[in-house]
Amino acid sequence: MRYKQIKWLILTIPTVVVGVWEYVRHEFLLPYISMDAGNILTPVIVFLVTITLLLHLFVVYEKMQEDLKKERAEKAVLQERERIARELHDGIAQTLFLCSVQLDQLKLKYDDGELNQVHKHLRLIHDDVRQSIYNLKHSSSEASHVWHERLVHWLDQYRLDTGIHLEAHIDLKEEQLTPREKVELFHCIQEALTNIRKHAAAEHVSLRLEPRPSGWALTVVDDGKGFTDDPFQHHDRFGLKIMQERAHNMKADFSLTREHGKTRLQIISAGGDLRG
Repeated sequence: MRYKQIKWLILTIPTVVVGVWEYVRHEFLLPYISMDAGNILTPVIVFLVTITLLLHLFVVYEKMQEDLKKERAEKAVLQERERIARELHDGIAQTLFLCSVQLDQLKLKYDDGELNQVHKHLRLIHDDVRQSIYNLKHSSSEASHVWHERLVHWLDQYRLDTGIHLEAHIDLKEEQLTPREKVELFHCIQEALTNIRKHAAAEHVSLRLEPRPSGWALTVVDDGKGFTDDPFQHHDRFGLKIMQERAHNMKADFSLTREHGKTRLQIISAGGDLRG
């Protein structure tokens, strides 16, 4: 039922009911019902029709109003995300690409190790901006509906961009995750692999997402250089703190360990254990 139909029904039903009642009353019921009794019955009938039929229409009408407001709000957010993504692409991303080209030309003229380091950091920043643009263009609601497909596509793109050998096993079905878990978990995977690319200098990465008796478990293992002290004590390690916060939002356990020359990151939904 459409918005306008409900609106007109709410406006016309009381009038039609009163009209039909008055006609029936005067044509057929006058010998049986007095004028005073009929006048009392008229508001009673209107009230009964209101609570039985119109009340339901009002509920439907209010729900449609709420859905319309929500749709408008989501559309406004989506338009703003697209605007920011466009500005990033037209501004920062293109500037970074131009700087990268200029650095390539300088590297041909000067064999300087510092230039190589600057170029490496510039490349990482450019990749981050590209990923931010991608995230802005794909809303959370969309990610929730095509979550597995989007994750596989992102992992394939990660392999191409980094050259890291990534072995991924996604054994968890989308239906086993809530919409919020899909969004938070996807960003955790992105952040974990991005940190490996930036800091670990790893050659091999293993990612496993599997069901557990009371939830699910994400395990990411890499053979990079790892860490020698508590990584959470570093003020510049925002990625780890963000992942920890996202795990908390999912009511999941977060752990980061280093053993046998490998770094293991695990996020396990409440109820699972931390043994791998």
